[in-house]
Amino acid sequence: MRPRLLPAAGLAALAALSTLPAAAQVQPGNPNAANESLARQSDMRSMQQGITSQNNAIRMEIQRNEISRPHTPPPGSGAVPAPRR
Repeated sequence: MRPRLLPAAGLAALAALSTLPAAAQVQPGNPNAANESLARQSDMRSMQQGITSQNNAIRMEIQRNEISRPHTPPPGSGAVPAPRR
């Protein structure tokens, strides 16, 4: 299975969220501003955790493929590889 790249929609959403005001900035006069800020922080953390999980899964898959690939000696070395079972 080939490694999957992060969907473009995920990158676009991450870029859009990064343009929002800093989490510590709360609009005065808006009683829900703190809750909205915390919700945005939570959304960002969730998205970053999802991206990290995808990247880790891809890395593990690549490592498994490298480990399970049979070792073949360099051409001309005269060594005969062990038969596959």
